Amino acid sequence: MSKTIVAASTPTGGAVAMIRMSGENSHEYVRKLCNGVGKQSRTAYFATAKTDTVTDKCIVILYDEGKSYTGEKSAEIFCHGSKVIVNEIIKFLINSGAVTADRGEFTLRAYRNKKIDLTEAEGILDLINSETVEQAVNAYNSVDGKLASTIRDIQNELKKVIAAVEVAIDYPEENVEEQTVDDAKDKIKEIIDEITVLTDSYADGMKIKNGIKVVISGKPNVGKSSIFNALLGYDRAIVNKNAGTTRDVIESEYVYKGRKFVLTDTAGIRDGGDETESEGIERALAELKGADLIIGVGVAGDEYDGQENIIAVSNKCDEKRGENFAVSALTGEGIAELKELIYERTDFDTSGLKLNNLRQYEALSNAKRTLIGALNNKQTADCFSIDLTEAYDSLGKVTNVIGSDEIIAEIFSAFCVGK
Repeated sequence: MSKTIVAASTPTGGAVAMIRMSGENSHEYVRKLCNGVGKQSRTAYFATAKTDTVTDKCIVILYDEGKSYTGEKSAEIFCHGSKVIVNEIIKFLINSGAVTADRGEFTLRAYRNKKIDLTEAEGILDLINSETVEQAVNAYNSVDGKLASTIRDIQNELKKVIAAVEVAIDYPEENVEEQTVDDAKDKIKEIIDEITVLTDSYADGMKIKNGIKVVISGKPNVGKSSIFNALLGYDRAIVNKNAGTTRDVIESEYVYKGRKFVLTDTAGIRDGGDETESEGIERALAELKGADLIIGVGVAGDEYDGQENIIAVSNKCDEKRGENFAVSALTGEGIAELKELIYERTDFDTSGLKLNNLRQYEALSNAKRTLIGALNNKQTADCFSIDLTEAYDSLGKVTNVIGSDEIIAEIFSAFCVGK
C-alpha cells in the first residue's frame, strides 16, 4: 500500500489555496482535520478545518479510488491562501500520518495507475510552464491525449500488418507469404507518411515551446541595443554613444500575438578592437548561425544587405532616412511596424499536432528509419517482421504500448469462435 502524500497545489498568499492528498488514508486524515465531511465522492463539503493552532472555513472534495487524478483515494482541501493556514493544515495532516509529496509525485502516481500516459504527463508539465497562448494550446493536445491517440492509431495499423505477415510465415503451405509481404509494403508506405507528418512538425513545435530566435546584428554604434530595448518595451541593454559598448550576447523575451520571441542583442561586428571585444564579435557570429531571423541594423549610407532570413533596417531615420526599413529607436518611429514584420516573416501554421519533445521525436524518427529500412532491404519475411516489430516498439516508447502481447492478441482476434 502506498503512503498517503500531501502537498499544496497552489502558491500561498492568494485568496484561496488548494491542498491535495492522495493515498489509502486520505479520507481518514481529512475527517480528523475537518468536521461536516460526508462520504459522497466528488461532492463539495463546506467544513471547518481545526488544527492545534488555527481554525479555517474550507471546501473539501473527496475522490474514491479510480475516480481521482492519481487513481487513488484522494482529497482536496480549499482553504484561505494564508501561508500560515496552509502550513498548519499540512503540518496537521503530516502529524496524522501523511508524508510530504515529492516533486511530480501526484502525476507519477497517475501514470503508474494508468490514468495518464507519458505524453499526457509531459504535456501537463508543458501546460504548467506555458507563457503564451500557442504554448498552452499545443500542450493541451498532449494533455488531452490527442498526440497519444494519433500514435496509437498508427501502432494499430502497424500491428495489423505485423499480424498478417506472422500468419503468412506460420502457414507456409498456404503459399501467400510473398503476396502478404508485398501488400504489407504498400501499407507501410502509408504509415511512414503518417509518421512523417508528426516528425516534420517538430521544428515548429520547438518554435512554439522555446520561442522564435531573433538576432540583432550590425556594425558598432548603429543603435542595435536601442532597437533591442525598443522592441522589448523597456531598457534591458546598456546604450552608449561609444562604439563597442556591447561586449557579450544579451538575451530577453517578449510575447507578440500569443507567440514567444527570444530577442538577442550582439556585439557590433568590425575588424580590430581589443581581446574582449573580439570575443564578443565571435559570439555574435555564432548567434547568427542559430537565428530564425536576423535584424540587420545600419544607418543611412551604411546599409545592411537584406537576405532571405534578414530584415535590413535603417536606424536613426529621425536624422536621415536610409534605403532599408526605416526606424528610429530614439523616437519610436517604425518600431511597432518592425514588430509586426518580424511576426509576419516568422509566421507558420500552428494548427494540428506539433511535437515539441525530443524523446518523442527520436522515438518516431527511429520508427520511421526502421520502416524505411524494411522497405528497401531485400530480406526474408522473418526479418521483415522483426523490423516492423522494432518500429512498433519505437512508437510504443511514446504511447507506453510495447511488446509482442499486443501483436499476438491481434493474430488470435482473427480466428473464428471455437477455433
